Amino acid sequence: MVTALLAGVALSGCAAEPATELTVLGSWTDEEEAEFTRVLDKFEAASGIRTRYQGHRDVSQVLQVGIERGRPPDVAILPRLNDLQRYVNANQLAPLKGAFTTDPAAAPQLIKLTRKLGSEGNPVGGELAYAVTIATHLKSVVWYDPAELAKFGQNPPQTWEEMVNQTQRLAAGQEVPWCLGMSAPPVSGWPGTDWIEDILLHNSGQVAYEQWTHGDLPWTAPAIKDAFETWGSLLRVSAGETARASLYTKFQVAGTGLFSGKEASAKRGCHLDHQGSFVIRGYREYLDELPSPTDTASPAPSFTFFPTPPPAGKTANSSLQEVSDDVAAMFRDTEPARKLMSYLASEEAQTARRAETKDMAFSRRTPTAEYPDPVTKAVAARLHTGTLCWDGADLLPAAMATAFERAVLVFLEAPERLDVLLTELEAVRGKLSKAEWMDLQCVPTA
Repeated sequence: MVTALLAGVALSGCAAEPATELTVLGSWTDEEEAEFTRVLDKFEAASGIRTRYQGHRDVSQVLQVGIERGRPPDVAILPRLNDLQRYVNANQLAPLKGAFTTDPAAAPQLIKLTRKLGSEGNPVGGELAYAVTIATHLKSVVWYDPAELAKFGQNPPQTWEEMVNQTQRLAAGQEVPWCLGMSAPPVSGWPGTDWIEDILLHNSGQVAYEQWTHGDLPWTAPAIKDAFETWGSLLRVSAGETARASLYTKFQVAGTGLFSGKEASAKRGCHLDHQGSFVIRGYREYLDELPSPTDTASPAPSFTFFPTPPPAGKTANSSLQEVSDDVAAMFRDTEPARKLMSYLASEEAQTARRAETKDMAFSRRTPTAEYPDPVTKAVAARLHTGTLCWDGADLLPAAMATAFERAVLVFLEAPERLDVLLTELEAVRGKLSKAEWMDLQCVPTA
């Protein structure tokens, strides 16, 4: 598969003259690929520049091989921000230029980095824009069916303690509180790292979170251990099989437990799903496939969310929330590639993506009022609220992120090994140079 994709990339990667056909590499496939290519079609119609999109789930591997062979794509869409730092350090990524990089409206979408060299991460030159965010996913949220939760006399919790009590009451009633799926090839485990990051952010605050993502907080620090233990206590990992079963369950499948059963009155497989805003697509598709309920006395399944609540006494942390970004970066500095990057940063492209995805694409520059659906409008509103912190695992060096993903899987299987796991993670951190870590800060929305 990698060889086949690179064969197409070579059409532009080896060209000495500016490309007349741009190759765009990304992780979107199937329906998402079709949606994005229709957005690219609009760019083609306006610019006369042809584009050829190539989708692959393990985009990092394909991109790395292409670079090593001297055949990079013109533009790549990366789901992991730390990949940017690696390519910037190696001088393999072209900085962005043009009027759009100074446009205040585009500022929330630009990722600015400093090239870093040496074990101490010494900066080389100033901070430059190297990527454009073309999709933002809201995390730090828990999804639920409001009518189903109301059956148990429960409301969205305002504190972590309330959410723990809610979990315990559901379990006491022989209900499965949490939808859990850790399987997500090719990088299983990230649904668990999302949990740990979210707990660390809301329990320990922005300063500790940024120290951790910058590589300055040891994995053996009390804040990290507390995040694992808090998660384990909520899921009761040592008391049942749900957590261990999640190791073999895909996160998309787990989430459909919110709506299980052909009848709206049927017992649900689970009641709470901690997942990013991208699950809206899966929820909608699942609900569309369900037959019309014959039990008209019960409300049809639906979904909404509440923000991950902070511990009591730390309400200031409720304004902190995680996001993850899909970013476009330019690997061949040509005029056509620069035009495409400018287009991807524009409101025109954001509007096109929103239309193609039926309002499931989110951007930090798009006004909340543009979203007609109450749920997507609420997601957009959160992206304009408080302080946004990037997904921690996306910021970690690749070796560190891989070890983290493995650690959460082992923890669910054997929580008694936590101290050993944290020591192993700290050993990985100790082998990484400072240049491999990113220095991105959380960003206030106002």
